[in-house]
Amino acid sequence: MAPTLRLITLTPDDAPASLDDPAAALLHGVARVDAAAQLASRGHGDAADPVAQRLGQLRHADYVRTSAVVAVLAPDDVVGYAWLRAMQTSNTDAVELEVCVHPDHRRRGVGAALWDAAVAVVRDQGRHVVQAYSDVVTEPPPGPGALVPPTGSGRVPADDDATRFALARGFALEQLERMSRLDLPVDPGLLRRFAEAAGEHADDQYLTQTWFHDVPESALADIAALESRMMTDAPSGGLELEADPWDAARLRTWLDRFTERGQSVLLTAAVHVPTGRIVGYTALIVPTEPDDARPVADQDTTIVDPEHRGHRLGMAVKVANLEALAARRPDVRRVVTWNAEENGPMLDINVALGFRPDGGFAAWQLRLPD
Repeated sequence: MAPTLRLITLTPDDAPASLDDPAAALLHGVARVDAAAQLASRGHGDAADPVAQRLGQLRHADYVRTSAVVAVLAPDDVVGYAWLRAMQTSNTDAVELEVCVHPDHRRRGVGAALWDAAVAVVRDQGRHVVQAYSDVVTEPPPGPGALVPPTGSGRVPADDDATRFALARGFALEQLERMSRLDLPVDPGLLRRFAEAAGEHADDQYLTQTWFHDVPESALADIAALESRMMTDAPSGGLELEADPWDAARLRTWLDRFTERGQSVLLTAAVHVPTGRIVGYTALIVPTEPDDARPVADQDTTIVDPEHRGHRLGMAVKVANLEALAARRPDVRRVVTWNAEENGPMLDINVALGFRPDGGFAAWQLRLPD
């Protein structure tokens, strides 16, 4: 007799006290499935989420409430999961969904069972918009074998399992995000040339300031105001998104929770000298301790206030942050980043710095009927 598939729903109330807690076994299983799926598709695990990150997301529900449905075969073999994130301070009709099945257990109904259970969770939360994401390993050539989002940027294989899964359930393709990787170290001479070129455009009006997690209280409000713009400033295709409010308290919470997950934030800000205001910044998330299994820095936000664009501040802060990363954490071997395929200015910066495309993610959206 074939093992019975069980679906176990996790909410913030079910978050274990630590990763050593026996109750954390399901989260460890989720991380293993994620890593196996990334290894099978991309040949590496740079895009997989560490288990400590999963626990941190599940534990806190003040700004984003995370739920999960975990597929388990007897006795305790995790073979798939649905990961759901519902923002609490904005976008209150939408849920972000990630469905993943271990490569060895696909085409056996596990994904369909997870989808049905995830829909039930979304409905229980009184929400209607599902925004889901799927891996795109290789962009197909133009033609009948490719699906193109309304943005006109990027393509998804029309016969890919994830594409068929999404279309069969009524999802519409809204956007492609490019995943890019940068091998470290970057030539210091190249970084210096870019820094000098950016400085010529900034004149004496701007300077950069870098912090390794210890961001001072005086900087939080300006950075939070910039972060509040990210949801609407960054290209989002046809996804239904509204502005997400940040303040100094939320930004401090964001920083502290990385520490809780065993991660640190390396942040470089662009300061407008005449006013003393922070008008742009970029952040890298790095493991607090060297991690031989995943020696990777994750690129987080990069944004410049619209009133201060045109001075190459985006390049300036990214270069300064990479220089700081090389000095502080030479054990980190790669940087991973994601950008909308239609975000030409940011992609141009990344390509100039040496980032190489490595597939991406397709963003899908479905509005559930009332």
